[in-house]
Amino acid sequence: MKPQKIEISYKTIIFSVLFLVALALLWSVREIIILFFVSFVFMESLNPTVSRLEKFKIPRPLAIFMIYAVIVAVFAFTIAGIVPILIDQTSELIRILPTTLQHFNFYGLTAIDLSSQFKILETIPQEVAATVVLLVSNIFSAFVVLVMTFYLLLERPHFERYALRVLGTSKGQALAVKTFEHLEKRLASWVNGELLLMTIIGVMSYIGYLFLHLPYAVPLALIAGLLEIVPNIGPIVTTFIAGLVGLTISPLTALITVLWGLFVHQSENNLITPKIMKETVGLNPIITILTIATGAQLGGIGGALLAVPIYLTIETVVRIFFEKNKTS
Repeated sequence: MKPQKIEISYKTIIFSVLFLVALALLWSVREIIILFFVSFVFMESLNPTVSRLEKFKIPRPLAIFMIYAVIVAVFAFTIAGIVPILIDQTSELIRILPTTLQHFNFYGLTAIDLSSQFKILETIPQEVAATVVLLVSNIFSAFVVLVMTFYLLLERPHFERYALRVLGTSKGQALAVKTFEHLEKRLASWVNGELLLMTIIGVMSYIGYLFLHLPYAVPLALIAGLLEIVPNIGPIVTTFIAGLVGLTISPLTALITVLWGLFVHQSENNLITPKIMKETVGLNPIITILTIATGAQLGGIGGALLAVPIYLTIETVVRIFFEKNKTS
């Protein structure tokens, strides 16, 4: 039996080298690609609202600015609620903490026992500080996303014409338009689901804080709702801030506040989020949990946040592609 020769043409070698170079280039600009994808998700999510405002004879650029103004106002109001709470409650905590710890005794459990049993709580301030630093360092990225989203929204009505130029055929244009329409509906549904989830978490937190007679219950609930968009870290920050406020009343109040925050967080992770994603987007609860967990494992906070929209994008494109192949 003669040995078989495997011949590799120069074209194959060139193609392989160019393919590897292209992968290396894509990897080097992965952060820009992620920012563009985030902008694309925001664009598809906000476009239905912008289109509705256009029906009231509002120019498209002005409609986008109006939506931006609402978003900025909500975040500004939240930050304005966070800063006084942190300053006031931290000062009060520093003042009363030494005396509180000296007299703390809950069914025989002393402050020394707590310090020895809950060493894990010592890492919470570092995690909160790291999160704050991360958020501040990403301000520029957020600004870039807002600018890119603005221009994508301006160009969104012309996507059909661009698709014809790129694909060159009316069939390709129709397929691209259909993909954008389906993707827009699903991503908009995802955003609506996130808003509903944030509202539910905010209301649940407010009920607990009101029952515990915590001061600043409304800003705390607003913080809980908005930070819900940051998986895992958001609830930790919220629980820490609320526990800090509760500690100025009594250690027992702080303990119950933390337990309530953990209950809300676990309910959101295992019950509320899967249910909402199923009703709004049509995702199976198990798929939702696995998608978010996979995203968190691969990309941390950003991966968990983008996991569902990435899954929806891939699923929509693949489904429309297979539908096209079946009909052709």
